[in-house]
Amino acid sequence: MADPLLRQWEMLKLIPRERKTTVKELQNKLEGLGYSVNRRTLERDLDRLSIPFAIEADTRSKPYGWRYALNMHPANIPGLTSSEALTLVLVETYLKTLLPVAITDNLAGHFSAARHSLSVEHSDSKLQNWLKKVKVLSPGQQLLAPIIDPSIQRTVYNALMQGYQLEMDYLAANSAEAKHYSSVHLQGLVQYGSVIYLVVTINDHNDLRLLVLHRIQQVTLKEEALRPLENFDLQAYIDQGGFGFGEISQSIKLVAIFKNGAGHHLIDTPLTVQQIIERLDPQTLKITAEILDTPQLQRWLSSFGPDLEVLSPEILRVTIAERHQQAAQLYI
Repeated sequence: MADPLLRQWEMLKLIPRERKTTVKELQNKLEGLGYSVNRRTLERDLDRLSIPFAIEADTRSKPYGWRYALNMHPANIPGLTSSEALTLVLVETYLKTLLPVAITDNLAGHFSAARHSLSVEHSDSKLQNWLKKVKVLSPGQQLLAPIIDPSIQRTVYNALMQGYQLEMDYLAANSAEAKHYSSVHLQGLVQYGSVIYLVVTINDHNDLRLLVLHRIQQVTLKEEALRPLENFDLQAYIDQGGFGFGEISQSIKLVAIFKNGAGHHLIDTPLTVQQIIERLDPQTLKITAEILDTPQLQRWLSSFGPDLEVLSPEILRVTIAERHQQAAQLYI
């Protein structure tokens, strides 16, 4: 008995007031929330609940459109406290891209109510000022977020939620033409800075690949179960260097000297739990750490320029020296 009631309550929260929605749209959004329901059941629910909740049906053409009457407020949560409103605004600002699209659809009214609550009902609250005084930034050069097609994002997130395969046209950064993939098996999703990466296998292959969401040109949800990679663990994949942007990497013992205060941030934010720091003088640190040797590590070390000297391993020392020599040639 509880399941139909919960489904109906979620359905009521998904019905818009400013525009009309169809039964098919409601069905897709409910499935995105984990509710399996057929079209006829939804039609019966809408008919039964239309009078007590003032839901209007536009029957002039098919598919019929449903919305709340303009003089009525949609079903919603009770009035928000200022702390609840602040939490919802922060969730919308910083976590929205990691939520299933069906969840953000479901929360759209709550997000709007939270913004209104803070700006109008709690405009003199200290919590309103909190939003102006706290920000989240990524380290390094600030970059603009890529533009993501909302319909593509919705399809990809639905595939992740439902465990379905995807068919897509994907334009790689180093390609002039999009490549067609008939079966993409989405194993995980990671936001790295402002870019959303898909961890996938393609067709019958078992090797993991990274695709970026904003480079998908076209995508179709295939109602076929994806093939999960056996024993795959997303966190373990990340820990093994999956986002070092190279092959799964080997561990090395890095020994490096950071000069002119360049390594002071590593005192508070170490490279690894077992990192060892030797203070050679007030501005110079010797760092020793077991770490994965990835292209990302090499780029990071190179970014310190003359403020860093890699002592070992020798092959990494040579690699960093060669990178600096090649860079210096560009300015001669």
